[in-house]
Amino acid sequence: MDREARLQKLVPIEKTYRRMMFTSSVLIFGAALYFLMNPIYSGVIAVVSLVPTVFLEWRKTRTYLQFNDEPMYRRLIRLNFSMLCFTFVLLFGLVALFLTGHMNRDGLMWAMVIGAPPSVLWPFWVDRKLLQLDPEHVTSSMLAKANREQLKRRLDGIND
Repeated sequence: MDREARLQKLVPIEKTYRRMMFTSSVLIFGAALYFLMNPIYSGVIAVVSLVPTVFLEWRKTRTYLQFNDEPMYRRLIRLNFSMLCFTFVLLFGLVALFLTGHMNRDGLMWAMVIGAPPSVLWPFWVDRKLLQLDPEHVTSSMLAKANREQLKRRLDGIND
């Protein structure tokens, strides 16, 4: 399957992702205002708001798995999703420890400072490896660029 066909399958998932994240953000903002006086609920709502992201990443993972049958490619795709889930569970656990009083603020900040760079850099490393295995692989930056171009075409159509 060529890159353009892959992009055509992935762009609708990203479109759904944008809509879901906008709706989720509005709901989180409303809930945060409502529970402003109770930080426990605000922290839990912030972490639970990441659940739609995990669901949409799962859908993207399933779509990526359809593109190539090579075992190493499939293993890296699954590993990338597993790391995302692990990061989500770890973040949820850290916030839970902080909110229950088992971890102080400094410990939470150090855990975030130490854990953030690997969790941010990991997908870029995986994309680079996948591109080496499959030259037609669609990286996250290519997908973002395709989404921007699609939005630009739609806005140009509205202006005409």
